Amino acid sequence: MKKDTLYIILLSSFFFASCVSTRPLTSSVRATDITDLQLFEPLAYISLIEKGNKGRYNDTLSEKSKIRLTNVISTFGNRLPITGKLLAEDLSTYNELSKEIELLCTSADRNKNISSLRLTPTLDALLENSEKRFGLVTVTTGFTRGKGNYGGQIAKGIGMGLLTLGMYYETPIKASSTIYTMIIDAQENNIAFFKKSTLSDKDPLDEVVLQKQIQEIFEGYFWP
Repeated sequence: MKKDTLYIILLSSFFFASCVSTRPLTSSVRATDITDLQLFEPLAYISLIEKGNKGRYNDTLSEKSKIRLTNVISTFGNRLPITGKLLAEDLSTYNELSKEIELLCTSADRNKNISSLRLTPTLDALLENSEKRFGLVTVTTGFTRGKGNYGGQIAKGIGMGLLTLGMYYETPIKASSTIYTMIIDAQENNIAFFKKSTLSDKDPLDEVVLQKQIQEIFEGYFWP
């Protein structure tokens, strides 16, 4: 699956759910059962809007987002029972792993019964080969704007409002940050936990924003 295709799928999910607080989906596994959690390398799909309101996937910003999300997760220390990391051994495995995570993530977002979703082969094999049961999978998507773009779009919206005597006025979204989170269970071959967090008008490269989202995602599960 191409990055642009995945971004469109995940971003469309955001627009339908941006005003709705999503509840966590869980299996019969309790948070207290998860004491040995392996962290998979996060996936990141960040777009940059430089002209108008149309964004394009940006490799550099996506890599920065991936690094910053990893840093943020590490700040939670023992609150998240992460005991190790699982990395793809080569580019081919990484590409296959990315496709599987994308597929599983979008499936979980559309299916309330996450226990019925089977783990994909590469994800399952990486966990089982490491003799670990639980893995933490994260995907961050969103967009930010180039310098001057947001102010220009605000001015354009005001001008349109004046021309239409206030009957039409469009306020652009400055940025958006969405994090999809799954805890996968190799023993039961399914998903133990799934939740996403979306913040409108918040920069997906801001570690304070990412920290707030991780806090909200696991609130009521790993901590009160």
